[in-house]
Amino acid sequence: MTLEGPKAARGLEIRSAGELGSRIFNPGGTRMPARPLPSPAPDEVRENLRVFTDGDKVVSVVAMNYREIVLMGTRHLACCFGGVCTDPDYRDKQLASRLLIDCKQKAIRDGADIVLISGRIGIYVRQGYVHVGDYSICTVSRDRLPSDMGEGTNKYVVRPPAPEDLPALFRMYLAEPVRFVRTPDELMNCVIRTRVLNGQGETLVVCPQDGARPVAYVTSFFAGQAGHQKDSKAIQIVELAGSRWAVLHALPLLLERRGLESLELRYGGWDEELTAMVQAYGWPVQPFGFRGTVGIINPTRFWEACADLFRDRLGQDKFRQLRFSADGPVKIGYGTAELVLDDMTAFTRLVLEHPARRHELQLGLPAESGLARVLEALFPLPVVNYGLTYL
Repeated sequence: MTLEGPKAARGLEIRSAGELGSRIFNPGGTRMPARPLPSPAPDEVRENLRVFTDGDKVVSVVAMNYREIVLMGTRHLACCFGGVCTDPDYRDKQLASRLLIDCKQKAIRDGADIVLISGRIGIYVRQGYVHVGDYSICTVSRDRLPSDMGEGTNKYVVRPPAPEDLPALFRMYLAEPVRFVRTPDELMNCVIRTRVLNGQGETLVVCPQDGARPVAYVTSFFAGQAGHQKDSKAIQIVELAGSRWAVLHALPLLLERRGLESLELRYGGWDEELTAMVQAYGWPVQPFGFRGTVGIINPTRFWEACADLFRDRLGQDKFRQLRFSADGPVKIGYGTAELVLDDMTAFTRLVLEHPARRHELQLGLPAESGLARVLEALFPLPVVNYGLTYL
């Protein structure tokens, strides 16, 4: 046995990494259709495909993918980790853990300040990544729809997107305060393709009956495939943009389209308009978070990216009194008070923890202290969520 790594995958190692992933994530060949793996050139190097090898065989792998994200107007470089797996014969050597450390170090060197991981298993939690994010899942049933949303009274229609819809779709997407950064071509490719959250789905545009111009779009995930426990026709709305009023009027149309009595609507806590509408209609809601785990890996870079937002939230005078350092433990000060956060987990939770769980933070600050009030004004920030963008 001659183990090498962590390192970038090269040449035939790229194919071997893909074969390992297929064996681990698709052992029976049932969850996703089989696709022929490409034959890489001998000198090809994929720096963001990190592996351990034994001879010419890849035995552990982590894939990295960089995406810019927007969080309430602040712009960040996120590194997404996915496809984490190890050959069963090599699982007593901490190879995946060592790869994750390598990936985090590389992401910091490459300018990322936050990591998003498509999973919540123990290996991620042990390395400091946490389940955070303020999202809700609302159950919308046909029998609780308002009368003006019913058949014959709805003033909206839904249809598949067309190329001429792109200018309208892109404008409404840019207006979303929490999103992945996408180019116009990428957005159009996303809404036309059928894969959502590594599964089947569709995006439909919402238009007034008396006009062809879209005013919103909704992306549905079909939750009834192999590996999922829900009914084969069940759907969940996992991404939306544009008029919230139009989105709500699209819900009965989606129910009719798939012959359902209910569906799930997922939305961010920062979406005050949609939150108010859901509350007004009395639809049942349960809190949820990001579909995986998150870690702020470069607190200084993250804080600096948020400076303008923090200044707006506090006002210039209070912002000038705010102190921050991360040379060792993260320290946040205001007035005579100072908060010390020892690790990535503590800082990530301070910034991104769901409002319903913020009482668990136990910061040790008197509620009436100036620093406690400042932190309450600044946090939590929202987290992007997987929809049409997924690793």
